[in-house]
Amino acid sequence: MREYELGLKEGLRALRSAKKVIVVSHKNPDGDTLGCMLALGLALMQKGKHVFLVCQDAVPTRYQFLPGSELVQADCREKVDVAVAVDCGGVSQLGSAKKAFFKAKTTLQVDHHDFGDPFGKIQVVDPEASAVGEIVYYLVEALKVDITPAIATCLLTSIIVDTGAFHFSNIRAKTFEICAKLSKKGVDLQHLIEEAYWTKSRPTALLSSHAILKANFSRDGFIAWTVVSQASIRRYGAGLSDADSVADDLRSIENVKVAVLFRETDRGHYRVSLRSKKGIHVAIVARRFGGGGHHNSAGCVIRATEAEKKKLLQALGEII
Repeated sequence: MREYELGLKEGLRALRSAKKVIVVSHKNPDGDTLGCMLALGLALMQKGKHVFLVCQDAVPTRYQFLPGSELVQADCREKVDVAVAVDCGGVSQLGSAKKAFFKAKTTLQVDHHDFGDPFGKIQVVDPEASAVGEIVYYLVEALKVDITPAIATCLLTSIIVDTGAFHFSNIRAKTFEICAKLSKKGVDLQHLIEEAYWTKSRPTALLSSHAILKANFSRDGFIAWTVVSQASIRRYGAGLSDADSVADDLRSIENVKVAVLFRETDRGHYRVSLRSKKGIHVAIVARRFGGGGHHNSAGCVIRATEAEKKKLLQALGEII
């Protein structure tokens, strides 16, 4: 915790003195990384900074309601004073934004992954935080920024998404304390939970239904897995991010302890999403296959072969 506090002070010092800042989210962005990027970006703009919000991939349709989402750009050629990466456990998660990030004079990594690879000069990492939004909240508060409804919406979205709408075991007392303060900033919390977590587009719902119909189960029923192919994504007019909810849907099935989504990419690989309950630490397996994450939510990329898929499922069976 001492390292986190030192990193927080150093990060604040860098942000206060900066005139130009890039805030970068991870590729294939979710609500945590986007909410944090937008909240921090809006806060820094309020302080008079020249801010660039960068993500390799476009903002998914389901998160385009977030204030400031229209400001996100695919690249930035400006040389800035500070570059901040939010919710990025390793440098590979930056994608094509990596070049812009490392052009900055100072780099700052704000994260909460259990198994992360440090890459920022300044580390603000708290593995106990339920979402990076908790850490960004303290940054914004320390910068003495007026937390507007827009900033509160973005921070709450980060927390809602990464706690599974307050269902996951990563929630702590501080999580509720922060949410209580943010919900007093003019945000309709119930509506936001519905919008950020529960609402699905028609392509998402159809793709998820298709994937669950094709699901497989281990003999004991503890592991459930399915494959989402490029063909099925096209069939339902969906995007790659529309499959994000499938792993959570599988996890909700009775007796299932670990849910696995194998998402086919266009490069002959599976992007694997792992979800668990009952305290099963799926990040251990994700790490073994070059990925990372948290106790109950992790991911990795493997070759799209039956042998690799079988190897990963066997590894999951061993930790249950």
